[in-house]
Amino acid sequence: MGAINLEPGSRRQMGFVMRVSDDDDDSDREEEVVNDTQLVTTGSTRRFSFTHCSDSESSGDDDDDDDDDDSVIEEYQLVQLMGRVGLLDGALAELENERHQGITDRVRNEVRTLESDLIRVYERSDSVLGQVEKVRDCRREQDSRLDMRHCRTIAEHREEHLLTVQRDHEHRSKIAFEEARRKEQAYHEEKKRQEKAKAETEAAEKRAEEARIAAEANRLAKEAAEREDVENAKRASEEAQKLKEVNDKRELQIGRRIRQISGTRDCVIEKASELIELLKDPQYPQSISAAMFAKQVVSQCLTQRANFNSTAFACGHVIVLVTSQVPLAMDLLLAEFHKACMYTLPEHVVYSELAISIQDYFTMMGYPEKVGTAESPESSLERVASYMKLYGALVQTEVSGVQNLHGLKEGWACVARLLNSLPANLYTEVNQNRLMEMAVALNSFLEMAGFALFRTYKIQFRKLLNYISRHFLDPLESRNDPELNAIIFKLKTYIDTNQFLKEPEGWLLKSELLSEYGC
Repeated sequence: MGAINLEPGSRRQMGFVMRVSDDDDDSDREEEVVNDTQLVTTGSTRRFSFTHCSDSESSGDDDDDDDDDDSVIEEYQLVQLMGRVGLLDGALAELENERHQGITDRVRNEVRTLESDLIRVYERSDSVLGQVEKVRDCRREQDSRLDMRHCRTIAEHREEHLLTVQRDHEHRSKIAFEEARRKEQAYHEEKKRQEKAKAETEAAEKRAEEARIAAEANRLAKEAAEREDVENAKRASEEAQKLKEVNDKRELQIGRRIRQISGTRDCVIEKASELIELLKDPQYPQSISAAMFAKQVVSQCLTQRANFNSTAFACGHVIVLVTSQVPLAMDLLLAEFHKACMYTLPEHVVYSELAISIQDYFTMMGYPEKVGTAESPESSLERVASYMKLYGALVQTEVSGVQNLHGLKEGWACVARLLNSLPANLYTEVNQNRLMEMAVALNSFLEMAGFALFRTYKIQFRKLLNYISRHFLDPLESRNDPELNAIIFKLKTYIDTNQFLKEPEGWLLKSELLSEYGC
């Protein structure tokens, strides 16, 4: 590392001179170590003793070779100082050694700083070199992609060119093929047209021949059919006439027995048995017989108006006995009742000049259709009263051991529906006639069925009469219509005098109480 000049003559003229050479090799260092060992041995007899330290102790925590060389030099200098100059020179040597040690530390620090800077430079160089390599790789990759893209573009252009050439070739081939096919198709069409024309000519001739034959056959068939139709019509007319005669005969038989009904027990049983036998005749359709029975029963309301009260209850017994054996007859009878008198349903029909004519309205209300004549109001009211009397007699009839298919329950519902169907407008002529008919229908029904309704429903029937008095009779009476006074008086008399507590006329069959067979 260096050498120290310790000659006696030059000690006072100058201080310690230390030379540091970077060119010293390992052989010089070995010689200095040997000399240092000898000096330590020579100076051991002086005042200050110096003990040689091992390389590991003098170096401390520093493992570098430069630190070991510095320690050897320091030991050598101390030995020289203490051996020659004594205590004062030793102190000066120590100060000089400290200064030298400071310089050595600064040099060492500078060296370490330079080494650190050199390492950082190396690292920065490596980083820059890596970046340069990355840029080079990136450029190589870009060049590769550009080459691939260029090759792909060339391939695409070549493929497009080949496709264009192929399409052009296919287009020309297709044009040639279409032209050849068109010519062939034109040839075949012309051939087909000629064959079709020939076939049509032959078919026309054949059709003409067939038409002639068919016309002749149709003429013969028509003549035969006309002869057959004439014969069938003649036979049908004869059969219809015979059937009409049979129906008329059967209807006359049923009607005669219904007209012969009287208010006696024996007559009721006899006529009911005869009618049941006629309706159950296996040689005649039961449905037609039942329809005739229903029609003839309802027609009695038009033929026996004057003396109808005495036979209505007897007819009710006959109807209950017959319909218990032939239930279909009850359905047909109710249909005839509803058709002839809408108050047995009851049904409310609102008159509108825009919807129906007055004639159609009266027809829907149950007025009979008469050509050239119109039914008088008196006749209409009498007709309604007859229908409602027979209907009331039917619903209140109860025969021991026989079920009434249309009894008091249906009669109570009929009165309720009749009251609920009151028209909202009471100031038109049609509704005024309707109110008159409703009052007559209600009065006739109560005269025939009120006694039986009271016996069955008691207080509820009285409430029904009170409702009629307040909500039906009072509004009618407030109109002060002279045409309504008579029927209002009848209804008020029936309610006020409790006529429903008395048995109506004809309720009892002659010779026997009705309670034995009904009620």
